[in-house]
Amino acid sequence: MEFNKQTREQLLQQQLAAIHSDTHVLIKKMQQELQNPSDDQSEPVFIDDVLVAEAVSLLQQSVANQKEAQYELGHLYRGIGMMALSVSCFELAADNGYLAAMYWLGNFYYEGIGVDENIEKAFSYYEYAAKAGLADAMNNYADMYFRGETVPQNDEIAYHWFSKAAMLGVSESMFTLGYMFENGVGVELDEETSLYWFEQAANNGDLYAANYLGHKAMQRAAFDEAFIWYLQAATGQDVEGEYNVGFCYEEGIGTMQNLQKAKYWYQRAALQGDTQAKEKLARF
Repeated sequence: MEFNKQTREQLLQQQLAAIHSDTHVLIKKMQQELQNPSDDQSEPVFIDDVLVAEAVSLLQQSVANQKEAQYELGHLYRGIGMMALSVSCFELAADNGYLAAMYWLGNFYYEGIGVDENIEKAFSYYEYAAKAGLADAMNNYADMYFRGETVPQNDEIAYHWFSKAAMLGVSESMFTLGYMFENGVGVELDEETSLYWFEQAANNGDLYAANYLGHKAMQRAAFDEAFIWYLQAATGQDVEGEYNVGFCYEEGIGTMQNLQKAKYWYQRAALQGDTQAKEKLARF
C-alpha cells in the first residue's frame, strides 16, 4: 500500500467525523487545511489505526479545552508534517497557560515552521516561558541575549539564564557555560569550571560535548581518556564520535589496535554519510 498526503487528509476526515460541532477554532482550521493544504506533505508517512484513534481522542479532548491534549495533538501533527495545524494546537495550549507549548511556538516562529519567521515573537514566547520557570525556554532565551538577537547582546544576562537552565538539567546550557568559562565570556576565565560544565553536559547526553572532551584530552595526550569520551559519543550514534572511535582503533590510540573494530565504526559513520569514514573504508 502506498502512503502519501491522502492519508493525512483521511486522518483529518476521520477526526472531523467524530466531532459534532464545527464552531471551534481548531475545527475551522482543520476544515481549511482540507480545502487548502498549507504544508509540504510530499514526504510519505505511515498513519495506522492506532495513530488515528489517538488523534481522534486528542481532538475530542482539545475541543473540550484540555490543554494537555492540545499540546499532545500539536506534537502528533508535527510528527506527520502538518506544521500549520501543529501551530494552531500549540497556540490553543499556550493560551491556556501551557508553558511547553509556548516554548514550541518560540521554536516555530524562530525557524519559520508552520508560520512566517518572526524572531520577535519567538523571543516573547521564550521570555514568558523562561520567566515562568521552563528550563528549555530559559536556554533559548539566554541564547538570544548571547547572540544579540532582537535584544542588545549581553553576556551577563545570558550567563544568568544559562546557569538557571543548567541547574535544571539542560545539557546545551551546560555546554555553553563550559564555553563561557573556557573563553572568559561574561565570566572570569576558569579552566577547571569550564571542564566541569563540559563534563556535566556530556554526562547529561550532549554528544557534541563528549566529542569535544575527547579532543581536549587528545591535546593533553590523555589518550585513554579521549577514547572513553569518543566511545560515549559513538554509542549515542554521533557520527563524529563513530569516526573518532574508528580512528582510535585503527591507530591504537587509547585502546589496543583492532582493525576489525576500526572498520565496524567507520562503517557506522559512513552509513550516516561521513565522507572521511567512506575514504577510510576504501583503503581497507
